[in-house]
Amino acid sequence: MSSNIDCPKCQKAKTPNHGLVELTGKFTIRGTITCDIDGHERPFAMTTGCIQQLDFALPDSQSEQLGPLVAKDVKEDMQEAERANYAHCYKACVTMCRRALQLALIDCGIQDQPLGAMLKQAMKQGPLLDQKTFDLATSIKGYGDLGAHRRDTLDPSEVGMVVYATVKMVNEVYTRRAALSGSAANKPV
Repeated sequence: MSSNIDCPKCQKAKTPNHGLVELTGKFTIRGTITCDIDGHERPFAMTTGCIQQLDFALPDSQSEQLGPLVAKDVKEDMQEAERANYAHCYKACVTMCRRALQLALIDCGIQDQPLGAMLKQAMKQGPLLDQKTFDLATSIKGYGDLGAHRRDTLDPSEVGMVVYATVKMVNEVYTRRAALSGSAANKPV
């Protein structure tokens, strides 16, 4: 059994991109389809050859809220975190949030070292982090540590909050770096 899938963004732009997904046997597949024309991703679930779920976009698309100053690799890590969350890989999701935060700090001039030390250094270096943002970043680190180093399970309802908080935190760090650096840093990365 097979199903045709069209990219909704390409259809709007009147450059249709059609795909064919085929599944034989008694299987269920769940994943993400990426349009090679515009990079648009959409999740799907297919059971015994029939599309059961086909969403317009990935849920929790918080990464779209990342500002233009945020580095490309940080954005890619947040998109990967969202894909992991969608696939119910919660430990992978929070670990990618932790990684995105660490890469953002490195990009903003904090020396690469264990994340806890980086957060303390960012506090000392001036207004890159204040006490509230330090506490938030420490929470993101804690969830990432659970995902990477512990056998604990994560509550799925908390994972979406970690993604949201990481996006807010990363935007804040880049905004503060731009304010510290003046207009030279206000160019998108």
